[in-house]
Amino acid sequence: MKNYKYLVYGLSLILFSATSCIKDEVFEDDAPDVATSTVTLNEIMSTGSPDWIELYNSGTETVDLSGYKLTDTSQEWFIDNLTIAAGGYVTFDCDDSNVANVSTNFKISSGGEEITLYNAAGELIDQITTPDMSSQVGLTYGRENDGSDNWIVMGASKGTANSNVSTGPLLTAELITGVNDNSYFEYIVSASDANGIRDVKLFLEINGSASIVEMAPIGDGEFTYSIPALDADDIVNYYVVATDESGDKSYFPVSAPDTNASFTVENGNPLFMSVELSNENPSGAEDILFTVTAYDKTGVDEIRLYYVLDDDDAENKTRIDLDTSDNITFTGTIPGQVDGTKISYYLRAEDNSGLRTYYPNEVVENDVVISDFDHDVSSTWPYFEVAPLVILDQLVINEINGSGDPYDYIELYNATNASIDISGFKVFDSNGITEAYIIPDGTTIDSQGFYLIQTGGGSPQGQFGISGSGEDITLVNASDEVVDQLLEADWPGVPLVARKLDGAEIWVVPDNETPGTSNN
Repeated sequence: MKNYKYLVYGLSLILFSATSCIKDEVFEDDAPDVATSTVTLNEIMSTGSPDWIELYNSGTETVDLSGYKLTDTSQEWFIDNLTIAAGGYVTFDCDDSNVANVSTNFKISSGGEEITLYNAAGELIDQITTPDMSSQVGLTYGRENDGSDNWIVMGASKGTANSNVSTGPLLTAELITGVNDNSYFEYIVSASDANGIRDVKLFLEINGSASIVEMAPIGDGEFTYSIPALDADDIVNYYVVATDESGDKSYFPVSAPDTNASFTVENGNPLFMSVELSNENPSGAEDILFTVTAYDKTGVDEIRLYYVLDDDDAENKTRIDLDTSDNITFTGTIPGQVDGTKISYYLRAEDNSGLRTYYPNEVVENDVVISDFDHDVSSTWPYFEVAPLVILDQLVINEINGSGDPYDYIELYNATNASIDISGFKVFDSNGITEAYIIPDGTTIDSQGFYLIQTGGGSPQGQFGISGSGEDITLVNASDEVVDQLLEADWPGVPLVARKLDGAEIWVVPDNETPGTSNN
């Protein structure tokens, strides 16, 4: 690739003078000087695994490449003791591994960068800046024909002749395996073409009923389609066809559409959809309710809960069969334990065909457990610990009832070790402080004592009612500073709520109201 200099004469601007003249100006372009060479850069892959560079010898004689150098924007790499035949090609991987005459010490940015070739004398003989190829996965940037001046985005032809003949898209896909009847299967393929992709379609024939669907582009040359959950033992024939903007097509498998790929839907293991514990930080003697939802197309037969106490061995586990009325939602309870007890547990679901799934998920290959969880090793099970509740050392809202009889009520509790003067303190709902109940002067609340405020229309104290589905309830002191608050966003949506223990940090839905008396 030669660099030419041009002399530019301003024909209409030449001025003559008896004493002087203006000399012609000489303009040069900014491109570097390029030495003549029959060896040039010919094709560059920047989205490969690995990337690679191809050189081409357009001459009639073999060329010794010893001492030639390739560079990207930051690295240089020398060729040693290698020749390129007349009309021949040599290629080098660009994977940063730096193997002599095999792979360079740099990779090529898919976003585009400058690649340069120097001869053994250190002279620049070729240079090209690749374009952004990040959305052209599998395609290369190369000379339209070997040694020609025109560079284009093209189908890869590593070590062989470049050609401007239009071909079908580069289509990359894998055979579909592992499809079961319990969930959809997301099938992803990649397709790229220098002319652009018109569409990628998936042909499906399920038990003899055929359809063809368009796969959705998801970026970076990838296309996807979610195959819906099918029935166990369904036989599915399929193929993928990609069409470029010129109408050329490529198929996967390459034998399609004459011979298609196929798979048979498997009977899948049951799925755990959700596992909820009533409390992951229970207090002493508190029962822990497990609520589990599971799904299986053939039906979930049973779910078992196993647990051990205080790092006991799996051989000593206790089994609880969870109850269900619909074989979808299952419940079971681990009885309350003393403070400080560690409870380790797992769940096992079994469908009507005898297939089992564990929670947490257990992965077994060749009869060896390779997951972190192993149902035979209790130290790998999830666990929680029974711990005393944190009691807040302050005046708190302790219990609220939005459907009391005859009145709604708000209970205050003094969790400190001294009596508190609550004269002028105010309690109000979401309507704000302008409708607050003001506690009368001279009112005190003893240490570990209660103060009950009756609310609602006609009540002897408060003039506001409490929503049975929850709202903001706020307690402020005589200076209107917030002392305690239960926000509607944290309300469980039922009329009666209370702290789990008097003054405790955690709110619960109690079985019974205890206005003016202990929640404990």
